[in-house]
Amino acid sequence: MLRKRSTEPRAAGGDAPLPKELQKIAVVVLVGLLLMQLDGTMVGIALNTLSGELSVSVSTLQWVVTGYLLALMVGMPIAGWAADRFGTRRMWTVSLVVFLVGSVLCGIAVNIETLIFARVVQGLGGGMMVPVGQAMLMRVAGAEHRARLVGLMAIPGVIGPTLGPVVGGVIVDDFSWRWMFLINIPIGLIAFFLAGRNLPNFKEEARAALDVLGVVLLVPGLVAVVFGLSRAAAGGLGDPLVVAPLVTGVVLIAGFILHAARPNIEALVSMRLFKYRNFAAASALTLLAALTMGAGIVQPLFLQQVHGESPMGAGLLLVGFGVGSALTSVVLSRVFNRLGARLVGTVGLALTFTGTVAFTQFYASTGRVFIVLAMLLSGVGLAMVTLTMSTALYVGLPPQQIARATGASRIVQQLGLSTGTAVISLVLQIQLTKQTAGSDLDSLANAYHHAFWWSAGFLALAIVPALLLPGRIPATPGTQDKKVAQAQPA
Repeated sequence: MLRKRSTEPRAAGGDAPLPKELQKIAVVVLVGLLLMQLDGTMVGIALNTLSGELSVSVSTLQWVVTGYLLALMVGMPIAGWAADRFGTRRMWTVSLVVFLVGSVLCGIAVNIETLIFARVVQGLGGGMMVPVGQAMLMRVAGAEHRARLVGLMAIPGVIGPTLGPVVGGVIVDDFSWRWMFLINIPIGLIAFFLAGRNLPNFKEEARAALDVLGVVLLVPGLVAVVFGLSRAAAGGLGDPLVVAPLVTGVVLIAGFILHAARPNIEALVSMRLFKYRNFAAASALTLLAALTMGAGIVQPLFLQQVHGESPMGAGLLLVGFGVGSALTSVVLSRVFNRLGARLVGTVGLALTFTGTVAFTQFYASTGRVFIVLAMLLSGVGLAMVTLTMSTALYVGLPPQQIARATGASRIVQQLGLSTGTAVISLVLQIQLTKQTAGSDLDSLANAYHHAFWWSAGFLALAIVPALLLPGRIPATPGTQDKKVAQAQPA
């Protein structure tokens, strides 16, 4: 009797050992996720070097990040449709190949235009690879293994912010920024060969149609708005090359909202989901938190241009963010339901706000220990906010809406990341253009402070949706499925 009980699946605890088949699939998928995480965190360290070698301004340079984020958003909704049509293994390997082709193109880019194009190719591949890989894992895993996979899929998100800045700093200091992208090739090729042996090739006969009109309206709309903002630093808000894209973008985005609100439309982001209070509040929190992450492009530049750090030195100072995020994710996941989404979210915002405002007081003479503490606070706080918004998002949703809510949340986050990067880069570029050739480091630091205050402002606004979140997360029959959805990072 005791032997029989010990072999039963344990869905609630998530302690059942993973079958070998699932372990093999998880290894392949996690390698792909880790590639993307490391690539994304290494690029920030190289921005100052790229600005000098390619002779471009911050407003132009931010497209290296923004173009990638926008392409990620395009790839995500296409991925589900393409995987149903062509099969999960085939689509995952194609996505990996596209990502690696983009990596090669980044490594051989001759100017900023070719680098931005290559980053867009990378983003398209990465945007398709993530959801397809996670869908395979969840489909193969039974309920007794899903909780284990929640922790496994968080590993790349912990390793990336911790190791990425350091590895990127070493590469930029001792080799060339091009190796940040070329290093993806050997790792990606290993994943490619493992995929052919280990990944399943699921298909769906009853395939949902791709929201072509939604893609046509939303993606060009976002690109137009971001392009207009990036041009504003050079020409001012009255420049026709600023006004025309901004107006066009707003019209296209408004058209998408009207399209997505229609009944019986499977839109990229269904407006009908926003009738659920917790989804609406968590989405607003996601958007504002993502907007403030635009400071991620500014911090490495500040550390190198104002504080005088080498790429390696800047990377080491930024490690505090990854460490704080990792420790918080491990500890808080065990007690989150007892504390409640509202409490965790508001405390997380307060800590992130404190860490961000601290950067508005930093100058060239600021001690490194204060910078590390600020990054640690930001990492702890943002991990709390991320766990809050990804959990509260599903409270009260009908089970059949969970998959759509997950996709919508990813797109909202990418929208915030790309827009926030553009806005904060614009603020910084405007302030930098006011500096004269003889400006001292304190004046240069003050220019950066404006960008950090904007980031803090987005965080201050986020307190409103955070207070609308539920207290304790109710334990319902659909809890396990919600955990699965939470495990899928945007």
